[in-house]
Amino acid sequence: MSWSELLPELLAVIARKLVEPGDYVRFRFVCSSWRSATNSLCIPPFVKIPWLILPSDPSSSFRNLYSYSEDRFYGFQLPDCAHGSNIIHGSTSGWLLVSRGDWNLYLINPFSPNSFTSENRLGSICASNVRYRSWDLSPSIIVTTSYKDYKDPKFKNITYYDGYFYVVWEKERHILICNDRLHMVALIYPPSEVRDKIFTADLAVSPDELFFLVRLQGCNLPYSHIFWMDRHEVATGKEWTEVTGIGYRAIFVDYLHCFLVEAGEATGLTKNCIYSVISKPSSDNPTMKSFYIQQFNFDDKSCQIVERKLSQYEIGDSTCTSEPSWFMPCLESKNTRRENDLVPRWGVTTFC
Repeated sequence: MSWSELLPELLAVIARKLVEPGDYVRFRFVCSSWRSATNSLCIPPFVKIPWLILPSDPSSSFRNLYSYSEDRFYGFQLPDCAHGSNIIHGSTSGWLLVSRGDWNLYLINPFSPNSFTSENRLGSICASNVRYRSWDLSPSIIVTTSYKDYKDPKFKNITYYDGYFYVVWEKERHILICNDRLHMVALIYPPSEVRDKIFTADLAVSPDELFFLVRLQGCNLPYSHIFWMDRHEVATGKEWTEVTGIGYRAIFVDYLHCFLVEAGEATGLTKNCIYSVISKPSSDNPTMKSFYIQQFNFDDKSCQIVERKLSQYEIGDSTCTSEPSWFMPCLESKNTRRENDLVPRWGVTTFC
């Protein structure tokens, strides 16, 4: 019997034992019979570790991804309608928001080769020179914010979870909580003891908890304080509680997102740590830029570079039009049930 003639029932058993999204994608690309065997398969949850979208030459239709858990590079081809796109932003839902020079936005799922792309003409708020964009989406609306300088954001860390958008208002460090009609249902004030000393802040959302990561003015560490709140008690007006860490978890952070994941042997992550990407001029060619994973440990407040193959990736500084961006891979988007279904045309709004 040829490998292409294996019984669909056997192929389904094999597919369910795959633990990495990349392995599942390779499985489906073997042949049409292997792909067909997974069309109606209930996909098991994978180990939840974000992937990284790497800056690429905007003139190329090819884009590069990096899997931290596999320490491996991947690539995918942009659809024809999105060629020329120079900025790609990740999200918590598996979708990538692609900005093109003609001010159109596209939604692409790199793990679904037949994913439908949704085009939304947004005028000047989607200008191609806007490099920094926080965004997320509900089943009915895309919420996004954009600005030209990462040092001067207005809103950041837009996260959709369980029917609500959580948005950090950077100017006042307030957290806005809105439903998917963008009606504000709650406003969380920053911790009173550091309210006037915050240099920057980020928000990580989990099923039961909120973590407010704070860096105070004059501090040289990535973060100096962590504050915790029960997500289900937000409406009661309860204040933040300062904690010493995030427990047996890790947080992946980029310039606009936070992803809270489990740490330990199953994920290969160190508990109570924050993972981010930093860039440095290449040692061989100062016109090239290299990227590294930085790990900040809350236990001893130490920073170190994690030895990964990511450091082998280089791009010309003059062609680097975007920053690395984490996204959570999803083989079955929460907005699509089958990869051949058309993605509905979401409404789009922007925090300015």
